Amino acid sequence: MTTRVLVPYDTSEQASYALEHALGEFDDAEIVLEHVIEPFTNYTGAGGYDTTRYKQELENAEEMLETVCDRYDDDRIETLVHYGRPVHKVLQTIDEEDIDTVVIGSHGRDGATRLLLGSVAETVARRSPVPVTVVRQPADSYETPERILVPFEGSETSEHALQYALDHFEDATVTALYVAVPAKGDIGTVEDAFDALENWDDERTAHVESILSAAETVAADNDRTVETRSVDGTPEDALVEFAEQENVDRVVLGSTGRDGLSRLLLGSVAETVVRRSPVSVTVVK
Repeated sequence: MTTRVLVPYDTSEQASYALEHALGEFDDAEIVLEHVIEPFTNYTGAGGYDTTRYKQELENAEEMLETVCDRYDDDRIETLVHYGRPVHKVLQTIDEEDIDTVVIGSHGRDGATRLLLGSVAETVARRSPVPVTVVRQPADSYETPERILVPFEGSETSEHALQYALDHFEDATVTALYVAVPAKGDIGTVEDAFDALENWDDERTAHVESILSAAETVAADNDRTVETRSVDGTPEDALVEFAEQENVDRVVLGSTGRDGLSRLLLGSVAETVVRRSPVSVTVVK
C-alpha cells in the first residue's frame, strides 16, 4: 500500500499536473511536496560568501509552497525545501522520508529552476528505488486510468510491472504487449528469403505464445485476466504507436535496477518511451 508520495515541485504547469495526479491517484497517502533550490554562485567582491540571495530564494520557495497548500487545502500535503542538485536531492529525500512512490512532471519551466526538465525526470525514473510516474498530459482533474499498457517480454522486471498494474488498477483493462523484432542478416537468394521468413514466422508464433502465456499466468494468480497482444517492429516505435492508437491511459514499464549504470527494461527503448509517450508512464522496480 502506498502511504507516502513524493512530488518534486516548481512553478511550472507540469508540476501542478503532477500534484493533481498524486492527489487523485493516491487518495489515502501523504503527499510530500519538495522544492529544490539549485546551487548558485553568490560571492561578494571581497571574496566572501553572501547569504542574502540564498535567504531570499528560501523565502520565495516557502511562500510558493504555502500558496500551493492554501490552494488545495488538503491536510495530507507537507512541504520540504532543499538546496542542491535536483536529482541528488530527490533521491536523498526518497530514502530519508520513507517515500513509497514518486510522481514527477515531464518538463519544467525555463530559467533558474530546472527541476522537472525531461532529463531530470528520466534520471529520477531510472535511478529511483521506488516506482516513479512521469506525468505527461495536462488534466483539469485526475481521472482513473481505464486501459493500462504493460510492455511484456517475460523477464522478472516485466512481471513486476504487470503485477503493479494489476495491484494498482483493479478496474482497468490491462494489456500485455510483446514486440517482436524481425530477424536481420544476409538471407541470400529469394528462395532463401521466403524460407527464412516462413521459419521466422513459425518460431515467432511459438515464442510469442510462450511469452504471453506467462503474462496470463501472472494475471490468473491475481484472479484477473489480461489482454495479450503482439506486434512486429522496432520496440520504441511500436509501443508509442500502440499507446496512441489504442487509447491507452497509462504505460507501466519495468526497470532493471537503480544504480547509475542500469538501464530500463529493453534498455534505451524504454527511456525513449518515457520521453515520447503521449500518456503518463510509471516505471516500476
